[in-house]
Amino acid sequence: MSARRNVTREHPAVAVSGPVTAEESAYAQRVIGDVLATVDHAAEHLRARLSPYGGYDTTAFTVVAQVNVAVRARMIRVQTAAPTVRESIDQAAAGLLLRLHRLDQHLAAERSGDVGFVAGEWCSPYPQSPIGLAGPRTAAGRIVRMKDYHLAVQTPDSAAFAMDLRDYPFHLFVDDATGGDALVHRDGATGYSLHRSVPAPAPAGLTVPLTIQRWPAVP
Repeated sequence: MSARRNVTREHPAVAVSGPVTAEESAYAQRVIGDVLATVDHAAEHLRARLSPYGGYDTTAFTVVAQVNVAVRARMIRVQTAAPTVRESIDQAAAGLLLRLHRLDQHLAAERSGDVGFVAGEWCSPYPQSPIGLAGPRTAAGRIVRMKDYHLAVQTPDSAAFAMDLRDYPFHLFVDDATGGDALVHRDGATGYSLHRSVPAPAPAGLTVPLTIQRWPAVP
């Protein structure tokens, strides 16, 4: 009988960007690396961005941390805000750990054919984007960047799961049942709401607790 041995997976280095010190960058790499070491799946496209805001007038100094990583072709993103760089990094790492473990559970459920959805598991205990970070507006607003995306064809279950993995308040997708644009977002009595651009009966066989909006979204 052969003995089992533990194998430590080597993950690529975390690319840290933002106006932080070398010590803070090394801390982010170490803390996030420790989180990734807890999962068996390979992590790719690791990025961490640290962005300080405020610190003037009555606006408190705040650091927003955003971590992005791809695991098994799923994009995971977490964003938190805290008064210091280290607090923000620690909170982002905690949020990343939750999402990685939930993804691992989801993948295991897929293999067994018993995939479900646990409502509220992704709700972050940390603030993500406090109001007033950018300070007072001194000029008329303008569009500074535009992005084009191809919407994924998904079920509302899959769309809600993707929204939670990416730490988004909403997710736009193409509803596989109607072929029209649809939107899941955090709202309603169940915590998750669905808007469709094409009127249709309520989806059958869902595991996510959706509140179906009566009026369709404007396409």
